Amino acid sequence: MSAPEPIPGHEPGSARYRDRMIGLFLLAAALFSPPLLGLFSVKGTILGVPILYGWVFGIWAAVIALAALAGRAR
Repeated sequence: MSAPEPIPGHEPGSARYRDRMIGLFLLAAALFSPPLLGLFSVKGTILGVPILYGWVFGIWAAVIALAALAGRAR
């Protein structure tokens, strides 16, 4: 039994994959930039979690999910 053939553009060495990962990096860098984090460093909580911590961990989880989606082959 052989492995299925990879779909062009989805293998880790392809330009499309590289472009997606670069875009994801730039998005994450912008979302974790100090000026944007400063917007969420206010006093207050959502469900008992400080707003800044919720933003950081929420964006972190979203970046991981987007990386998984961008890296999987269909």
